[in-house]
Amino acid sequence: MSDIKIKQNSFMQNIFETNLKIDHDLFKKINSYPLVKDKELTTSYKTSLTKNLLKELQNYLNKYILAVGKILNKNSYTLQEVWIQKYRIADYHNLHLHRTGKNFYSFILYIDFGMKSGITRFFNIGYPYVVLYEYELKPIKGKCVIFLGALPHESTPSRDNKKIIISGNIQYT
Repeated sequence: MSDIKIKQNSFMQNIFETNLKIDHDLFKKINSYPLVKDKELTTSYKTSLTKNLLKELQNYLNKYILAVGKILNKNSYTLQEVWIQKYRIADYHNLHLHRTGKNFYSFILYIDFGMKSGITRFFNIGYPYVVLYEYELKPIKGKCVIFLGALPHESTPSRDNKKIIISGNIQYT
C-alpha cells in the first residue's frame, strides 16, 4: 500500500467574528428606528435605511469589513442591502441564506440582547440536504460576524424582548 500516493484536499467555510467598540449614539439611533412587524419578527428589510444612518453604519463597520476583505484577498467592497431586526418573545428567523456567489458576504451586528435572546445557528453549505456541521453564536452587544452569504443560518426563538441586530450584504471586489 505504500506505493499509493494520496493527495488530500479539504475546504471549509469561515465565519469571521470580532467585538467592536460600542458606539452608544449609533446604537441609540438603531434602537429607535421605525420597523414593521413581519411574519417572524419586526424589521426594516422591506424599506431602506436613511442615507445618514447607512453612512454612519458604514463608517462604523468599514475597518472591520476591509480587514476581512484583506484576509479574502479583496481590495474593496460595496455595502449592499442593510436592515434592522428586533426580536420579541417567540420571534425567530427561519433557516435562510442571503446571496449566492463567491464574492457575496453578509454580516450580523448585535446591537442589544438579553440572557434569553435567541442564538444564531450556522450550518454547512448544502444544509438541510447534507448535514455535516453547525455553529452556534450567542448574541453579545457589539459582536459582528461576516460570513459567506450562501451559508444557511437561522435565529432561534427569543424568550425575551431585547434582541436587536443589524444585518446586511457585502460584495467584495
